[in-house]
Amino acid sequence: MTVRIDSNNYLTDEQQQVYQLRESLERNGGTPVGFLELLAAVVTDGTWQKVPSGVNQDEPFTDFAEFIEAKPPFGLGAKTENVRILLQIRHPHEGVARIREQMDTMRAEVERLLGADPEEDPVARDARHFGAYARSGGWTFGLMVARSVRPGASTGGHWDKQDHSDRNERNGQDDQGKVSANRFAVLAGTSAPRVMRFYRAWERAATAGAVPGFDQLVPGRDIELPAADLWGEYFTRFEQSTDRRESIAQQAEAAGTSYTEAVKVAHNPAALRTAILGDAKTADAARKALVDRMEDDADLRANLARTVASDPELKKVVANENRRAERTEYVRHVAEDGKAKTAAGRVVELPEEVKAKAVEHLAVAQDPQATPEAVAEAYEGVQRLIEATIEADPKSQAEEQRARVRKVLMSTFKGIASVSEVPLADIADEEMIREVSELQ
Repeated sequence: MTVRIDSNNYLTDEQQQVYQLRESLERNGGTPVGFLELLAAVVTDGTWQKVPSGVNQDEPFTDFAEFIEAKPPFGLGAKTENVRILLQIRHPHEGVARIREQMDTMRAEVERLLGADPEEDPVARDARHFGAYARSGGWTFGLMVARSVRPGASTGGHWDKQDHSDRNERNGQDDQGKVSANRFAVLAGTSAPRVMRFYRAWERAATAGAVPGFDQLVPGRDIELPAADLWGEYFTRFEQSTDRRESIAQQAEAAGTSYTEAVKVAHNPAALRTAILGDAKTADAARKALVDRMEDDADLRANLARTVASDPELKKVVANENRRAERTEYVRHVAEDGKAKTAAGRVVELPEEVKAKAVEHLAVAQDPQATPEAVAEAYEGVQRLIEATIEADPKSQAEEQRARVRKVLMSTFKGIASVSEVPLADIADEEMIREVSELQ
């Protein structure tokens, strides 16, 4: 529906109606009553959705606020706040049921199309202020986020004054109507990570007892704020630029170390590598840090595992350390429990004097400075103690021999069972027949 604009004769019927509505707002003699009636007709008939949205445009308006603010003859060329004011004026004939119903229907539809008044919607108001002054920081802007945002909130930001009041009266909660960080960021014209930096800064301040918690804050409601210079304790130090810096600051606070020095190291990985290669203490600190980080970093664990698996020397070292750990654990078990598993698979109770000697071997195996050879000697020493204990008791020695024979027989039985279904008569050759004969 492309429209050519030379004179009113070229306007569509819908544009003629819009033009009259526009005139009723500004021309001499125009009355609010006439505006209300024409606006009711435009809304009821959906005229605003049938008008082209501009010169040489076929697409109609999709947003009612854009229709109101568009230049005539396409829109009203007015401000939405002026239309809101006119909606508050009563029609002189609203005493008539039909007129009252028409006006009520029109007002409800226009309010629905325009949404909540930004001056009444505390979330939208805070978002506008936040967007304008986000770079300034400060408790005021932290409060705007803290009282308006609830991460993960499903609401799209439509705030209804009556519904909000009723809902709070029903359940006694003050935090209804909050929006997600993403929605608040859209309203503010900024980014969600930026919003969340203010949110987390307030959270830290609340944890420290400097400000109320989120559940005590209500959209649009001011509170008494701490001294301005304290804001930097919770925001500037943690939120200078990125989430990376925030994470470093959190670790620095937990460890009681310098945040500034940690940032310098993080920004100079080449220097960090040099210190690790050139200094044993730095390398050990780096190793401990990596071990701690691996608890929560699956990617780091996988990368280190791949590095070890692809390096033959590292694989050998890991195998040796596994053997060392297994032997130390064996000695510890014997020393603490006073029991041992024999070569034949039996579990035997050890005398107190043997257990005491096993404790001595354990002290050697658990020494951080113990060499692999020392651990192996401790392990073998415990095994010799167990063998000597069995040999000193004829009854135990007989049981050990029976267990060993039984173990061999069971292994043999399993071997025979594995070939029991093989057609030996069909496949046996001279060598196999000879071997079977020898076994018999």
